[in-house]
This record gives sequence, C-alpha cells and structure tokens, in this order.
Amino acid sequence: MADIKVNQHLDQYVLRGKLRQEGFERWRYVFTAVNADTNQERKFFIELYIVNPGVSPKVAVIGQKSRLAVSESDLQYALAGTAAAQNANEELAVKPSYVLIKAGSYGKAGKHFNKFIASSQFTVIKNAGTFKAGECMFGQNSLSGSISVNSQELRIKPELLCDAGSMEWDVKFERNILSEPMYKKGDSFWAPFGLKTLYSGTVTLNGQEYLITPKTSFGYSDKSWGSGVFNPYFHLSSTKLTSIISGKSMLNSCFAIDGEFENSLKGILFLEGEVFKIGEKKLFRKTSLIHECTQMPGKEGEEKVHWMVSTQNGKYVIDIDVYCNANEMIVRDYEIPQGKRSLMKILGSGSGTGEIRVYKKLGKNLELLEHANIYDAVCEFGEIEVIGK
Repeated sequence: MADIKVNQHLDQYVLRGKLRQEGFERWRYVFTAVNADTNQERKFFIELYIVNPGVSPKVAVIGQKSRLAVSESDLQYALAGTAAAQNANEELAVKPSYVLIKAGSYGKAGKHFNKFIASSQFTVIKNAGTFKAGECMFGQNSLSGSISVNSQELRIKPELLCDAGSMEWDVKFERNILSEPMYKKGDSFWAPFGLKTLYSGTVTLNGQEYLITPKTSFGYSDKSWGSGVFNPYFHLSSTKLTSIISGKSMLNSCFAIDGEFENSLKGILFLEGEVFKIGEKKLFRKTSLIHECTQMPGKEGEEKVHWMVSTQNGKYVIDIDVYCNANEMIVRDYEIPQGKRSLMKILGSGSGTGEIRVYKKLGKNLELLEHANIYDAVCEFGEIEVIGK
C-alpha cells in the first residue's frame, strides 16, 4: 500500500483572507447503517458547508430569502403609479453568509435536513482538529449532533431548502485508506482525505434507530474549498468492490472521482495495493479522459441514470460504468458564494451499482488486470441554476 499522509494544514479550517468574503469550505461524511428493527441498509451523509463567513458573522444570511429594497421615495412613486414603482419590488442581490449543517439519507423516500447558523457560532478548537457548529461537533475521528425541521417552519421559511423531519447522530470514524489532494489550483482544492473511512455508532432518522459497524459501513469522506463551486458537478465513489475474476471481496480497494475541474475530472483508484491516479497529466505521456452522465430507460419503465468514465494514462486504461435508479435519488441545494440567487442543485444516490475494468497496455493490445463489480456507489451530478428567472 502506498504511504500517503494527509497534509495536516489542509485538514483544518482553511477559509482565510478573501475567501472569508467570497468562498466556501465543504466537509462530507458518507456511510451505510442498518435499521435496528428491520436490518434494512441505508446510506447516510453528514456535511458541513461554510460560505462567506466574513460577510455577516453575527447573523446567518440566506441569499434565497426575499429582501425588498423599499425607501420612502419608492413608496411615493408607487402611490403615484409611476414606472419607478417597479424598483420598489426588486429583490436585492444578497451574498449568502452562514455555516450550514446538512444531514440525511439517500434512497427511496430519502430525506435531507438543513440547519443554518451564524459563523460567529462556529468555533475551532485549536490543536485538536475539532469544529463546533452550534451544538454539532465535527472532530478528527467523531461526529455528533442533531437537526430538526418541522412542516410549519418550512411553510414560513421555504428558503431552508430541505425536508421536514429530524436526524440525530453519534458517530466515530477512522480513515482506513488515505489520499492526498487530487485537485489544487489557485484557491480551489478537492481532497478525498478519507478515501475509505470506517464508521461506527448510531443514527436516528425520524425516530428510527440505525446502527453503524466498521465492516459494513462502507464509508467515505472528503473535503473541497475555494472561491467558487465546480460547475457542472460530477462525482463517483465506492468502497465496496468484488472481483469478478476471483469472486472475492476487495477489502483494500476503493475509488473516488470528482469534478468538473477545467472541463475534466480528477480521481484516485486503490486496487489491492496499487494506486492509479485519474485525470493526471504528465509530460511525454499520452492521456485522455471522457465522461458523461445520461438518463436511460430501465426495466418496466423505471428510469435509470448512467455515469461513465473512461481514461487512458500512460500504461493503463480504466473503464467505469455505474447505474442508479432515478427513484432512489434525491436533490440537494447549495447556495454559491457569489449569491445572485443561484443554487448548485445536486442529484445524488448512495446505491449505485456497476463495473470497473483495469487494463495494462502491451503494445497495441490490452491485458485485463482486474474486472470488478461496484456496489453502494455514491453517484452525483449537479449544475448551477438561477432561481426566479
């Protein structure tokens, strides 16, 4: 196994300087848990999304909330019925500024819940790698907290951009397979630090308890930050692979692919001790990468979504195909640092299945090194959408 260490500086809170006025930082934790009563598996996620913390430190400002710019002169013009009345109803362009805790589950009847707090309620415990966001804790090896949103609150505040319900969690985790940052340019980074992460603990979703054990958690964690979100957004990752050649579970194999970065993707594949970097460009090496996310018909009229990545890098060719039922996907919304009433809308699932093939190039021929089934893949696609047009 390659000796990869996490850069301790990048593993901390990093929004400094101009990024505090126009920037984001997003931590994501994904794992599988089992229903304590029915033994049904479900994929969960817990996220910390910090956006423009220096714009409004004392008050959480949600950019999607309507704000009217109405002065006394505007009202006079409105009463007089002049054209200037239109200006009295224009919404101010507002930059979002808050710390958001987002948590929920993928799958059929999937839910996600949002808790917005002012950045002044976000504290960093120095030398411990621990963050406190309101009553929620994000540590180097633990997560704890809760979110509750009721239907009446959503009717009054649709800008909360989530579902009604509740989720509580008390989780421990350990990064089992590490990765260095896979994309870094200027102030933009993506780092799947916990490429394979082992989780344990409990989650309670709308009153139903779920149990998490390390061997069956099939966990993942990553971090991204910068002045702007990546658009369009593409993500694939899985820690549950089984070799079709040997029939054995591949306990030391996993992968993550993310983007789009400069119209391309970056990623990393661990394959039973070997490491393959995806999207890496090197001098004097012919490299190529194609990818797509397309909708296609499934059985009995059920629609499916297909993620495809095919890459050549030096001596190797890697082909990945992942499929997910459309009715098992949920949509999550993220305000972008620039505001402008724009949302990154991400369609995602935690139950993707498919195959991966890895070949070695031998002259004009290809030697199949591995052919494996992929299970429980996190597969996501998103684009920025302007709301209200």
